[in-house]
Amino acid sequence: MNKTTKLLIASILMTSLGGVAMAKEFKVAKGTTIGSYHKPGAPVDINYSSTRVGLNEIADINISLITSLKSGEMEVKIDVDKNLEPIGEVYDNISFSISPNQKEYDINMRVKGSKDGLYYIRLLAKIDSASGAKMRALAVPVYIGDGQLKKKSNSMVMKAMSGENISVSKAEETIEVIK
Repeated sequence: MNKTTKLLIASILMTSLGGVAMAKEFKVAKGTTIGSYHKPGAPVDINYSSTRVGLNEIADINISLITSLKSGEMEVKIDVDKNLEPIGEVYDNISFSISPNQKEYDINMRVKGSKDGLYYIRLLAKIDSASGAKMRALAVPVYIGDGQLKKKSNSMVMKAMSGENISVSKAEETIEVIK
């Protein structure tokens, strides 16, 4: 083998290995609410990572709830979409005592799904502190299979003369004559 052939083979191997590494990175969805605009509510942010998996594979969901408060109680109500099956320890409600030396509170879950789609784990965090009770709604996406959002819409989308999309739906009307 000459030097050019060896370099070509090495280049192909590195490119294919890089593709594998990128595919593995793509298998984890990560997100955060830190630094984004919030409506008034509980001072809670979220960092999450959610493993993208195939049908009937187990997805690891890692959630960190972050608060700047130094005291109080945080109650978290967790709602999992009906097409997701929790594996192992099941959480409906979790509570944390907020302490001055801790600002992150972790929730780790495992779920699986038998239908392709984009599903959500919804969290409702309620914080009771000296200034009163406040709440914040948060959501973590879970991608199963192709991970596409399945839209259930019977409406027909048309374009207005201005080019704007409009939705046309069926309507029923009852007319009564008042005497």
